Parts: sequence; C-alpha cells; structure tokens
Amino acid sequence: MYKNTHGLWENVRVKEMKKSIIQILELPVLLTMALGLLACGTKVVSSAESPFSKERGGFSVKEEPLEITVWTYFSGIQQEAFQRTINRFNEGRGKDIGVEVKAYNPGSTLDLQNNLYGINQKKLAQGDYPDIVSLHTDTAMILEEEGVLTDLDSYFSKEDWSAFVPSFLEEGRLGRKYGGVKILPVAKSTELLYINKTDWDSFAEATGTSLSELSTKEGLLNVAEKYYQYTDSLTETPDDGKAFYGIDDYANYMLVGARELGVNLISVDEEGNAKVQFPKEVMKTLWDNLYVPIIKGYFTSEGRFRSDDVKTGDILAYTASSASSVYFPKEVIISDREQHAITDIVLPAPHFEGGEEIAMQQGIGMGVVQGNKKRVEASVQFLKWLTSYEENAQFAISAEYLPVRVDSFTVEAIDKEKGSGMDPSLEKALSTMSSNTLYFTPSIINLAEIRKALEYELQDKALSDRYKIETAMASGVSREDAIAEYDNDENFEQYYETIL
Repeated sequence: MYKNTHGLWENVRVKEMKKSIIQILELPVLLTMALGLLACGTKVVSSAESPFSKERGGFSVKEEPLEITVWTYFSGIQQEAFQRTINRFNEGRGKDIGVEVKAYNPGSTLDLQNNLYGINQKKLAQGDYPDIVSLHTDTAMILEEEGVLTDLDSYFSKEDWSAFVPSFLEEGRLGRKYGGVKILPVAKSTELLYINKTDWDSFAEATGTSLSELSTKEGLLNVAEKYYQYTDSLTETPDDGKAFYGIDDYANYMLVGARELGVNLISVDEEGNAKVQFPKEVMKTLWDNLYVPIIKGYFTSEGRFRSDDVKTGDILAYTASSASSVYFPKEVIISDREQHAITDIVLPAPHFEGGEEIAMQQGIGMGVVQGNKKRVEASVQFLKWLTSYEENAQFAISAEYLPVRVDSFTVEAIDKEKGSGMDPSLEKALSTMSSNTLYFTPSIINLAEIRKALEYELQDKALSDRYKIETAMASGVSREDAIAEYDNDENFEQYYETIL
C-alpha cells in the first residue's frame, strides 16, 4: 500500500534541468509497444516532394488521403467518444481535404509519456513519431526543450484564439519563456465532491448533519469525525468507526489548498525553472486537514481510486475529477451477503474557510509534433475542426468533459448533448469553473517529480502512521494514546524538515 518516497525532494533539488532531460531521453523506452505502433504509423513526406494534387478551400488535397496519427491515453468512454469523433472527421471534413486521422493508444498516461520521451531529432528525421499527441504539461515541457512541439500561434488567427476560454489557452503556452501555444486545449475538467447519497441520508437523519457543512475543508473534517463516531456506535466493538472521506489526487489537494491559503507552492521563473516554497503556517494547515484525519481514521485511501473505496463501503465521499463521474459505483458491496444499491449526489469541492475559492483546471490538451510542413498543416486542420463549436461540444461533453470554447462553455451546450438536467456532474463542473478562480500547474521542466513528491510524501506518511496506530491499538494501547504519539508538533516539525 505504501510507496517509498524517501529522497524525492532531494532528487528534485539536486537534478539540473538539462541533465534530467538528457537522462530521460536516453532511456530505452521505445521498445516492443512503440515499435508495433510505429510499424503501422506515419511516414515522412520529403519537403521536396509535393504530396498534394490539387487545391480546395484554401487547403491542399491529394488523390490518396494523407494519413496522420494521434497518440492518446484515452480509455473507456473517452476513447469511444474520440473514435466516433475521428470517424466523423474522416467521413466529412477529412475526405474534403484529403486527410485521414488514425488514433493509437500506447496504454496508460505513463506508457504514453515513456513513448514520447523517446522522440528526438534523430527520430524526427526518420519519421518514427506521431503527428499529434495528447499531452500533460510535464511531458510537454520535456518535448519543448527538444524543440519537438509546433508553435501553433501562426496557424490560428486572432479571431480563432478569441473563441477559446482564456485560461485554457494560457495553460498551453508553457510559461513566459516559450510564448506560443504548444498545447491546444481540447476538453477540460475540474474536481468535485462525490457522495454516496443513500448512506449519507441515513447518517444525516441520525445526526442532524447537513450537506452545507461540506462546503469547507474544516466543515468536512468535522463531518468526518461525526461519521466515525456514528459508525462506531453502530457496533459493540469500541473504536471501529469508519472513514468518511478520501482524495483521488493528493498533489492537487496540496497545490490548490495552498493557493487558497494565499501561497503558490510551486511557480516558474523566466527561464522555465521551478521555484518551490513551503511556508510553515500553510503546511501546518494542510497537515491538520489531511494527515491528522487520516491517522485518526476519518479519511483513508484503500483501493486504486476512491470510487473503489465507496464501492467497498470504506468511505462515503471523495474528491475526484469531474470527468470521473461515470465511475461512481451503483452499489456498495461489503461481502457476498451484504450489498445494497446506492445513488450519488455531487457538490463543489470544499474550500478552506476564509480563503480564495480556487478550482483546479485540468483535462485534455493536444500538441502537434514538428515535421513535414504538409503533415503539420494537416494536423492543424484536424485540431481546428475538433475545436470548432459543434464538434468540440459533442466530443467533450460525450467524453464527460467540458468544451474549451467560450460559446460552448454553457449549460445550454450540455443540455443539448445530454438533455436538460441529465448530467448534474458536468453542470456542477461548469458552475464551479465559471465562478471560481482557476488554477493550473505551472510549466516547469521537473513538474512530474515535484507532483510525485506532493502526491506521496504526506499521504504515505499518514497511511503508514495510521497502520502503526492500529497495530498499537490491537496490542492494548488506547486509541487516544496511540494517536497522541503522532498527532503532535514534534512529528509535524520532523515532517517539515524533510521537505525543505
């Protein structure tokens, strides 16, 4: 259950940016999977060779369609929605301009990243690369350092750019040093609070607890304590209360939480390097609202995702991506003999009381790999089509994301695709992103390592210490005394020293 993260911050501090890029790019990551993909992927068309036979609508068209490839990490409904979108393009706009799009999925997000890290100038010359790639900022920064990504600014007019939600475009500029848009926003999401309404109703009726108490992190913690006490009272066994809450993305908790408290834990300088700061007062608040409730048994993380923990009855609520709403379970299964159907309710993610209300901005972006001019132009044509009003709304909403255009970032667009009031999660995501200040992780080269440290350092310590507390309780130590060994200023100071 516990990942060894000792030394993560030392790695972040010690590695020089250029050295880390070279080391990553030297890894032998394009092995069997990548070779299989590339065998059926693209080929380079010489710049001296004219690949088109005629002109149509301002864009060149040839008799045989020019095939471009897209690498994605999509799965489930996202993959299905994207394939339907590609089919529409190939049968319509693509046929008109002589371009055919094919999508490949190398596997998970990590698999895709590992394949992309193998792209360098040699492979660009050989043609062993995709034309379009789904990108997170950390991967994009490494590719950008190699000069792999196309600056899209000159391919879109000012009128084109004005159609996008400004914050979404800003995220794709990869920092002040790089200027142009390298990641085109395609679909966006935020974080929401998901609740097992069926079992919540029983708890709320018995304790007089209200959903409004979940609007702040402090209120959430109080509710979690009440839930532990409530579930403890249902059995004769002492101190066997259940956890109320879990978090899918601990790094987001740290980053957004600190921002609500007035601090950016990580930022970027003009050279694209990370600036990291951990004010003690802010870190203590984050500690009190995450570490402490975990060791007390109020919060937990058991399965791969918190939706798994709801399904097994280990928690009642969790914070996760708005795009994950389709994975909320339909039933709780305690055992072969004990299971019951449940419904859900979706609320905005809680904020720190008195702080600025911040919403996480995340989602799908795509970049165009440098190459033959005609291939780049064909790739841009597909992305322009994908981010047009009708197509972007249809793809994004069917994939449980929000569109990226101002004119389709509306309840009306959601209702048109899903039916009025039929997707409360997407509507809640829209209202959250429309009414809160949006936050996205900055464009820094070693972002992946920093996020990994934020994700696991405090989480792993809390879960490990909770296990030690449970072990002590099993040996006869009282719950209060077992917790007191860890819930103290000295323990926090020791943790704080490890992250400086």
